[in-house]
Amino acid sequence: MIKPTRRQFLSTLAAGTLVAGCGNPESINKSKSLVSNIHQHTDKIFDVIIIGAGLSGLMAAMTLEENGYKVLVLEGRNRIGGRVYTLMDVPGKPEAAGEYIGANYARMINTIKKLGLDMYNPESNGIDRPWMYHINGQNIDAKSWESHALNPLEGEDRQLLPHRYLSRLSNRDNPLADKPLNAWLTKEMHQYDIPHDQYLRAKGLNEETIRLMNVVIHSGGIENTSAINELRRYHVMDWNSKMAFPDGKSWKMVRGGNSLLPIKMAESLDNEVLLNKTVVGFSDNGNQVDIQCADTSRYKAKQVVCSIPISVLRNVIFEPSIKGIQKEAIDQIDYGLSMQAHFLVKEAFWEKDGNDPNMWTDSPIERLGVRTKKHKDDPESCVVFVNGPESLKFRLMSDEQVFDYVEAELAKIRPSTKGTLERLMIQSCERDIHGAGDWVYWQPGQVKKFGNNMRHKHGNIHFCGEHTAIMERGMEGAFESGERAALDIIFNS
Repeated sequence: MIKPTRRQFLSTLAAGTLVAGCGNPESINKSKSLVSNIHQHTDKIFDVIIIGAGLSGLMAAMTLEENGYKVLVLEGRNRIGGRVYTLMDVPGKPEAAGEYIGANYARMINTIKKLGLDMYNPESNGIDRPWMYHINGQNIDAKSWESHALNPLEGEDRQLLPHRYLSRLSNRDNPLADKPLNAWLTKEMHQYDIPHDQYLRAKGLNEETIRLMNVVIHSGGIENTSAINELRRYHVMDWNSKMAFPDGKSWKMVRGGNSLLPIKMAESLDNEVLLNKTVVGFSDNGNQVDIQCADTSRYKAKQVVCSIPISVLRNVIFEPSIKGIQKEAIDQIDYGLSMQAHFLVKEAFWEKDGNDPNMWTDSPIERLGVRTKKHKDDPESCVVFVNGPESLKFRLMSDEQVFDYVEAELAKIRPSTKGTLERLMIQSCERDIHGAGDWVYWQPGQVKKFGNNMRHKHGNIHFCGEHTAIMERGMEGAFESGERAALDIIFNS
C-alpha cells in the first residue's frame, strides 16, 4: 500500500467533500447479499478493520479505501445502518432515527450525490405538525392554550405551545450564539456544565414550565443533563437552519428511505460488510490488533476504527485495558432513551373526537403522532413516542407487554383510539444491545471532564461515532467523526 501525501489527499478531499464551518432488516438489504461465511478473512491481516456499519464507520471505511487501504467492516447487527433505520415494513416508511438532513450536512450530502441517491423535501417537520395537548389530566386544543389556566408562562410567552418549550426556552439568550460550533468545549463554557434545570431556574423559569420542558428531553432527565448539552444542541440546529439548499429548503430526506445511504456506502466498498459480527474483545500487541467476535470468529488488522457507542464499549474487553480518564468516560457516559410503538390506523380516531390527530401529553405515553402520508393511497400509520426516564420501564417488558401498556394508557386519555389501532412493531435503540440509546448526552460536569478526551486512540485502536464529534451532531456528526478517524490513520500512523 502506498500512502497518499497530504497534498494528494487534500486535493481529493477538495474535489469530493465539502468542508463543514433501527422494519424487516432483510427487506432493507435485498439489493446485495452482505452476509458472509463466519470464517471468511480470518487468516488475512487487513490494513484497517472498521467496527460498525453505521454512518461513522462506513465514512471511515470509504475514506480509507479511497486512499489505498485494504479495509474490512464488521457489523454486530443483521443489517446495515446503525441508528439510521428506515422502517420499510411500516406504512409511509418512517425513519426510526436519523431523520432530517440539514443543508449544512456537507459530508453527508456529498456522499448522497456521489452514490447516485436523490433527496426530497419532507412535507412537514414533526415539530411543526398541529397538536392537541393532554396536560394535568385535561385535553386542550392548541388555540385554547394561550388563555388556558394551566399555561405557566406570562406575557407574550403564553403564545408558545408546550411542545416548543424545551427548544425555544433553552435556546433563549444562548451563550453559544454567534460562536464557532466547537465553542461548547472551551473553558469559557464550563460554567454551563451544570444541571439544565438549575440553569433554567437561574434564567427565571418556574417549576411547572421546567416540568413540561422535561417531558420530551432526549436524555436521562432534565436534572441529569448538562445545560451545555442542550445549549449545544440548539446552537447546532440554529447554525444549520441558517443554511439552505438551492431550492430554499433547510431539511431533506433520502428518496426511498435514509437507510439506502448506508446500504449504498457498504456496497461501494471492495469487501462485503460482515453482518452478525458482535465484537467482544480486542487484543493489541503493538503491531496488529486481534478482534474477537461473539460467534468465535477472529479477525486481524494493523489498525482498527471502532464506532461502537461509548456506553456499549463498557461491555467490550481491551487488552491492554483502557485506563484513566478514557475508561471513566466509557463507564459513565450514556445515550438518550426512547421507545416507539408503531401502529396501523384502521379507523380515523380523530374524526370521532374532533381533535387534532397528534397528541402531546405529560402522561406516561408522551406523544402520539400520525405519520404524514407520502402518497394519498398509503395506509395511515401512527407512532407513540416516549423519551427519557419515562421509557426506562419498557426495558422490563416484552413487545406485547409494551403494546398492552401503550394501548391501555391511550384509552384512558383518548377513548376514541380504542379498537382503532393494529399493532405493527416496537422500535427502541435503547433496547438494542448494539445501540444503547438514540444519541449521546452529557451529564452535568461531563463536558468539562471528558469533552476533550473522547478522540484519543488506544494503541492501534481509533474511535469514532457521533459521541466523538466536535462541530456537528447527529448524522453529520457521525460523518465528521468517521472522516476524522480515517485522517488520523492516514497522516499519523
